[in-house]
Amino acid sequence: MSGAHAAAFLLALLLLPSAAAETVTLTDGNASVTVSYDPVFRTSEAWFIDLVVENGDDYLVEAEISGAEPRSKALPANGETSFSFPGATFHGEAFNVPLELRLLRDGSVVANTTVEIDVSVPPAEDLLWLWGGMTVFWLGIAAYASWLHRRQAELRRQLESHIAAAPDGGEDGE
Repeated sequence: MSGAHAAAFLLALLLLPSAAAETVTLTDGNASVTVSYDPVFRTSEAWFIDLVVENGDDYLVEAEISGAEPRSKALPANGETSFSFPGATFHGEAFNVPLELRLLRDGSVVANTTVEIDVSVPPAEDLLWLWGGMTVFWLGIAAYASWLHRRQAELRRQLESHIAAAPDGGEDGE
């Protein structure tokens, strides 16, 4: 594999989404609920749990994240539905946070599973302004240093030309 192909391959890997939706299935007799979720909860946006239901009459799905109020959804007989947690559910990064998924019928748990999710806090928007401001600052410092260097070279040339033009060739007359 050539270097260009390897670089293109690595670039493609970097551009691909890093987290794909994960799925689990809860069943009870003929009833089946496939639960899809993103394993990374980003605090700046709502986080959705998608449900695909077969024979879901009189069933309820409940999702509970450790430290947050549980969410529940009555299921249709067949079809798709979803529910979400607001982005403000978490305030800091956390890893391997338990998410308990329960399938209920008549108030009783008939199936459940616990999966783990990660909570990601995106960089603050003001961080972008900080980077921009610091870039302008350092470019200003670099421009000033360049100007000082050019000015010093110009003064050195002027001094050398004055010394050379002196009647005694710039020698002290002792």
